[in-house]
Amino acid sequence: MIKKNNLEIRKEIIKVCKLMAEKNLVAGTEGNISGRASNGNVIMTPSGYNKSDINEDMLIETDLDANIISGDLKPTSEINMHLGFYKQRSKVMGVVHGHPIYMTAFAASGEELPDNILPEIVALFGKIVTVPYDTPSSIKLANVLKPFVKKHNVFILQNHGAAAVGTSVSDAYHRLQVSEAYANIVWAAKTLGGVKPIKTEKINELLNMVK
Repeated sequence: MIKKNNLEIRKEIIKVCKLMAEKNLVAGTEGNISGRASNGNVIMTPSGYNKSDINEDMLIETDLDANIISGDLKPTSEINMHLGFYKQRSKVMGVVHGHPIYMTAFAASGEELPDNILPEIVALFGKIVTVPYDTPSSIKLANVLKPFVKKHNVFILQNHGAAAVGTSVSDAYHRLQVSEAYANIVWAAKTLGGVKPIKTEKINELLNMVK
Protein backbone atom coordinates (compact mmCIF):
# COMPACT_ATOMS: atom_id res chain seq x y z
CA MET A 1 0.00 0.00 0.00
CA ILE A 2 1.48 3.31 -1.15
CA LYS A 3 -0.13 6.53 0.03
CA LYS A 4 -0.32 9.18 -2.67
CA ASN A 5 -0.92 12.89 -2.39
CA ASN A 6 -3.94 14.73 -3.74
CA LEU A 7 -2.39 15.55 -7.12
CA GLU A 8 -1.12 12.00 -7.69
CA ILE A 9 -4.53 10.53 -6.92
CA ARG A 10 -6.23 12.95 -9.31
CA LYS A 11 -3.88 12.00 -12.16
CA GLU A 12 -4.39 8.29 -11.47
CA ILE A 13 -8.18 8.62 -11.40
CA ILE A 14 -8.22 10.41 -14.77
CA LYS A 15 -5.96 7.74 -16.26
CA VAL A 16 -8.30 5.00 -15.04
CA CYS A 17 -11.37 6.93 -16.25
CA LYS A 18 -10.01 6.85 -19.79
CA LEU A 19 -9.07 3.17 -19.52
CA MET A 20 -12.54 2.28 -18.27
CA ALA A 21 -14.10 3.97 -21.31
CA GLU A 22 -11.57 2.49 -23.78
CA LYS A 23 -11.96 -1.06 -22.45
CA ASN A 24 -15.79 -0.94 -22.46
CA LEU A 25 -16.07 -1.34 -18.71
CA VAL A 26 -18.52 1.58 -18.73
CA ALA A 27 -20.85 3.14 -21.30
CA GLY A 28 -22.04 6.73 -21.39
CA THR A 29 -22.09 8.24 -17.92
CA GLU A 30 -22.00 4.87 -16.13
CA GLY A 31 -19.52 4.00 -13.43
CA ASN A 32 -17.52 5.87 -10.82
CA ILE A 33 -13.97 5.89 -9.48
CA SER A 34 -12.36 7.08 -6.27
CA GLY A 35 -9.04 7.10 -4.47
CA ARG A 36 -7.90 7.77 -0.92
CA ALA A 37 -5.25 10.50 -0.66
CA SER A 38 -2.45 10.62 1.90
CA ASN A 39 -4.44 13.14 3.98
CA GLY A 40 -7.18 10.54 4.49
CA ASN A 41 -9.73 12.27 2.28
CA VAL A 42 -11.34 10.64 -0.73
CA ILE A 43 -11.21 12.03 -4.27
CA MET A 44 -13.96 10.85 -6.61
CA THR A 45 -15.53 11.35 -10.02
CA PRO A 46 -18.53 13.66 -10.47
CA SER A 47 -22.05 12.49 -11.20
CA GLY A 48 -23.45 12.53 -14.74
CA TYR A 49 -20.32 12.77 -16.87
CA ASN A 50 -18.85 10.43 -19.46
CA LYS A 51 -15.62 9.08 -17.99
CA SER A 52 -13.59 9.99 -21.07
CA ASP A 53 -14.63 13.64 -20.68
CA ILE A 54 -13.59 14.09 -17.04
CA ASN A 55 -10.50 16.12 -16.13
CA GLU A 56 -8.67 16.66 -12.83
CA ASP A 57 -10.48 19.92 -12.05
CA MET A 58 -13.86 18.14 -12.18
CA LEU A 59 -13.03 15.73 -9.36
CA ILE A 60 -14.51 16.16 -5.88
CA GLU A 61 -12.70 15.75 -2.57
CA THR A 62 -14.68 14.66 0.51
CA ASP A 63 -13.95 13.39 3.98
CA LEU A 64 -15.16 9.97 5.13
CA ASP A 65 -18.42 11.52 6.34
CA ALA A 66 -19.25 12.78 2.83
CA ASN A 67 -18.53 16.43 3.64
CA ILE A 68 -17.26 18.15 0.50
CA ILE A 69 -13.78 19.60 0.95
CA SER A 70 -13.27 20.85 -2.60
CA GLY A 71 -14.93 20.66 -6.00
CA ASP A 72 -17.76 22.49 -7.73
CA LEU A 73 -19.66 19.50 -9.12
CA LYS A 74 -21.93 16.93 -7.50
CA PRO A 75 -20.00 13.82 -6.40
CA THR A 76 -20.88 10.42 -7.79
CA SER A 77 -24.29 9.16 -6.75
CA GLU A 78 -22.54 6.02 -5.40
CA ILE A 79 -20.65 8.04 -2.79
CA ASN A 80 -22.08 5.93 0.05
CA MET A 81 -20.76 2.73 -1.52
CA HIS A 82 -17.29 4.20 -2.03
CA LEU A 83 -17.01 5.64 1.47
CA GLY A 84 -18.30 2.37 2.92
CA PHE A 85 -15.32 0.51 1.45
CA TYR A 86 -12.83 3.03 2.87
CA LYS A 87 -14.43 3.07 6.31
CA GLN A 88 -14.35 -0.71 6.68
CA ARG A 89 -10.91 -1.35 5.18
CA SER A 90 -8.10 0.97 6.11
CA LYS A 91 -5.76 -0.47 3.48
CA VAL A 92 -8.12 0.10 0.55
CA MET A 93 -6.79 3.05 -1.45
CA GLY A 94 -8.90 2.78 -4.60
CA VAL A 95 -12.43 1.80 -5.63
CA VAL A 96 -13.69 1.27 -9.17
CA HIS A 97 -17.31 0.63 -10.16
CA GLY A 98 -18.46 -0.14 -13.70
CA HIS A 99 -20.91 -2.09 -15.81
CA PRO A 100 -18.64 -4.50 -17.71
CA ILE A 101 -20.70 -6.59 -20.12
CA TYR A 102 -19.95 -10.15 -18.97
CA MET A 103 -19.87 -9.47 -15.25
CA THR A 104 -23.09 -7.51 -15.57
CA ALA A 105 -24.61 -10.42 -17.52
CA PHE A 106 -23.88 -12.63 -14.51
CA ALA A 107 -25.32 -9.90 -12.29
CA ALA A 108 -28.51 -9.83 -14.38
CA SER A 109 -28.91 -13.60 -14.64
CA GLY A 110 -28.57 -14.26 -10.93
CA GLU A 111 -25.98 -16.95 -11.69
CA GLU A 112 -22.86 -16.73 -9.52
CA LEU A 113 -19.47 -16.55 -11.16
CA PRO A 114 -17.61 -19.74 -10.10
CA ASP A 115 -14.37 -19.23 -8.15
CA ASN A 116 -12.53 -22.49 -8.78
CA ILE A 117 -11.91 -22.46 -12.53
CA LEU A 118 -8.67 -20.58 -13.23
CA PRO A 119 -5.68 -20.81 -10.84
CA GLU A 120 -4.76 -17.12 -11.31
CA ILE A 121 -8.17 -16.00 -10.04
CA VAL A 122 -8.01 -18.39 -7.08
CA ALA A 123 -4.52 -17.28 -6.10
CA LEU A 124 -4.72 -13.53 -6.65
CA PHE A 125 -8.37 -12.51 -6.26
CA GLY A 126 -10.19 -15.13 -4.23
CA LYS A 127 -13.92 -15.47 -4.64
CA ILE A 128 -15.70 -12.91 -6.81
CA VAL A 129 -18.79 -12.56 -4.66
CA THR A 130 -22.32 -11.77 -5.82
CA VAL A 131 -24.02 -9.17 -3.62
CA PRO A 132 -27.84 -9.17 -3.34
CA TYR A 133 -29.67 -6.38 -5.12
CA ASP A 134 -30.64 -3.11 -3.54
CA THR A 135 -31.33 0.31 -5.01
CA PRO A 136 -28.28 1.82 -6.77
CA SER A 137 -27.05 5.17 -5.47
CA SER A 138 -28.73 4.61 -2.12
CA ILE A 139 -27.45 3.96 1.37
CA LYS A 140 -29.28 0.64 1.11
CA LEU A 141 -26.74 -0.62 -1.43
CA ALA A 142 -23.86 0.38 0.83
CA ASN A 143 -25.52 -1.47 3.71
CA VAL A 144 -26.09 -4.63 1.64
CA LEU A 145 -22.38 -4.63 0.77
CA LYS A 146 -21.22 -4.37 4.39
CA PRO A 147 -21.09 -8.12 5.21
CA PHE A 148 -18.93 -8.79 2.13
CA VAL A 149 -16.47 -5.91 2.17
CA LYS A 150 -13.81 -7.24 4.55
CA LYS A 151 -13.47 -10.69 2.95
CA HIS A 152 -13.60 -9.92 -0.77
CA ASN A 153 -11.97 -7.65 -3.33
CA VAL A 154 -14.27 -7.97 -6.35
CA PHE A 155 -18.05 -7.71 -6.19
CA ILE A 156 -20.81 -8.50 -8.67
CA LEU A 157 -23.76 -6.27 -7.80
CA GLN A 158 -26.92 -8.20 -8.65
CA ASN A 159 -28.96 -6.59 -11.46
CA HIS A 160 -26.54 -3.68 -11.47
CA GLY A 161 -22.86 -4.07 -12.33
CA ALA A 162 -19.54 -4.74 -10.62
CA ALA A 163 -17.04 -3.11 -8.28
CA ALA A 164 -13.48 -3.75 -7.16
CA VAL A 165 -11.19 -2.40 -4.46
CA GLY A 166 -7.42 -2.27 -4.37
CA THR A 167 -4.24 -0.94 -2.82
CA SER A 168 -4.43 1.87 -5.38
CA VAL A 169 -6.89 3.14 -7.97
CA SER A 170 -4.89 1.32 -10.66
CA ASP A 171 -4.93 -1.90 -8.64
CA ALA A 172 -8.72 -1.72 -8.27
CA TYR A 173 -9.04 -1.13 -12.03
CA HIS A 174 -6.73 -4.09 -12.74
CA ARG A 175 -8.87 -6.36 -10.58
CA LEU A 176 -12.06 -5.28 -12.35
CA GLN A 177 -10.51 -5.68 -15.80
CA VAL A 178 -9.12 -9.16 -15.09
CA SER A 179 -12.40 -10.23 -13.48
CA GLU A 180 -14.30 -9.12 -16.57
CA ALA A 181 -11.96 -11.19 -18.77
CA TYR A 182 -12.57 -14.13 -16.43
CA ALA A 183 -16.35 -13.71 -16.71
CA ASN A 184 -15.96 -13.71 -20.49
CA ILE A 185 -13.96 -16.96 -20.34
CA VAL A 186 -16.53 -18.64 -18.08
CA TRP A 187 -19.36 -17.55 -20.40
CA ALA A 188 -17.48 -18.93 -23.42
CA ALA A 189 -16.73 -22.21 -21.61
CA LYS A 190 -20.41 -22.61 -20.80
CA THR A 191 -21.26 -22.38 -24.50
CA LEU A 192 -18.77 -25.19 -25.14
CA GLY A 193 -20.44 -27.54 -22.70
CA GLY A 194 -19.67 -26.17 -19.25
CA VAL A 195 -16.81 -25.16 -16.98
CA LYS A 196 -14.59 -27.79 -15.38
CA PRO A 197 -13.63 -26.85 -11.79
CA ILE A 198 -10.20 -27.45 -10.33
CA LYS A 199 -10.25 -30.28 -7.78
CA THR A 200 -10.49 -29.26 -4.13
CA GLU A 201 -7.12 -30.73 -3.18
CA LYS A 202 -5.47 -28.75 -5.98
CA ILE A 203 -7.22 -25.57 -4.82
CA ASN A 204 -5.84 -26.13 -1.31
CA GLU A 205 -2.36 -26.80 -2.72
CA LEU A 206 -2.54 -23.50 -4.65
CA LEU A 207 -3.71 -21.53 -1.61
CA ASN A 208 -0.92 -22.99 0.52
CA MET A 209 1.61 -21.86 -2.10
CA VAL A 210 0.19 -18.34 -1.98
CA LYS A 211 0.42 -18.27 1.82
